[in-house]
Amino acid sequence: MKKYKKIKPILVLNCVFFLLMLQTSTYAQEKIIYLGNTAVKLNNNNFYLLKIIDERPDKRRIGTVYNEEKEDVYLKLLNGTVKASNEFLTKFSKKNNASYPIVLKIKELKVVEKIVNSKIVNGSSEIKVEFSFMRDSTLIALTPFQTQITFTRSFNVTDRYQYLIGRLLDKSLLYFDQWMTVNFDKNPLLIKAIQLNIKPDYGMNEPISGDTIFWSNKYKLSWKDFEGRKPLSTQYAAQVFTNFEYNALANLKNGILIIDLQLKAYMLKSASWTSQALSEEHLAHEQLHFDITKVIAERYKKKASKMLTIDDYDSELQLLFIEMYRELNRLQKEYDAESNHSINFVVQQKWQSLISDELRVIR
Repeated sequence: MKKYKKIKPILVLNCVFFLLMLQTSTYAQEKIIYLGNTAVKLNNNNFYLLKIIDERPDKRRIGTVYNEEKEDVYLKLLNGTVKASNEFLTKFSKKNNASYPIVLKIKELKVVEKIVNSKIVNGSSEIKVEFSFMRDSTLIALTPFQTQITFTRSFNVTDRYQYLIGRLLDKSLLYFDQWMTVNFDKNPLLIKAIQLNIKPDYGMNEPISGDTIFWSNKYKLSWKDFEGRKPLSTQYAAQVFTNFEYNALANLKNGILIIDLQLKAYMLKSASWTSQALSEEHLAHEQLHFDITKVIAERYKKKASKMLTIDDYDSELQLLFIEMYRELNRLQKEYDAESNHSINFVVQQKWQSLISDELRVIR
């Protein structure tokens, strides 16, 4: 028992000494660098750095280099990569509500060295980043960038790492500055919001244009507008051919996608026909077919103004057109079936009242 008691303190002291040696050795194998602040100037003031994110797998260091004794040294940024980069680029972080909030993701940032001989070291510093735009709460990836700087140094020159890392960050910002110059108000990724301008219908003030009559509250159809020939296979006495179309012109200005939406509801004289002189009641029936087409065009506008999204506005307008075209066909058939092609006077008057009420709102 006495023998073990004498050995135990020696073992404890040895362990403590070994741990102290480990801590001293680990501390000695690190080189901490301070970046300071960038001096680079950008051409654009239409973006600011909202956030920097370090997405590297190993965030503890930015590389392994050699000291004057040719020993491996872990290279680290003071306060870590994110804080050091934020401080270095702090002048680009001033918020401006008219500018784009940009997130900088650091995918790779490293310094690698290789001993050439007893006096010389070759090395490279490399960065890979991705710039994204924070649109509301959604992150929109804009463009990646990567660059590399190679160098040769002697073992006693160990104070250039600050310059190398600073140059990599500067090059990244200069690249994005140029990218913004090229893409500003051109690239759909930079759309901040949509502004839909609904223009007056085409032909409202000048409804007659050759074979086409555009719907207008200033013009009512007459039998002379029905210039087509009656098909041999039909049992009906008259038919009006109506249709509607849309045109959307998009322009990106200061990040706002301005869409000028214009519709036209129209009838074609050459595709509309009558086989005989008919009454004004029959003409009113055909006019209501035209009015229904105008109603559908108005419903299209109303729905479009509430549903467009930045990412898919063009497809949404097209799909809405298909949906409303189907509704137009359904409504026209329903109207003919219920009114029995104007024979049922009571139902004809009901439809006349319903469509007139809807048109009255837009006049």
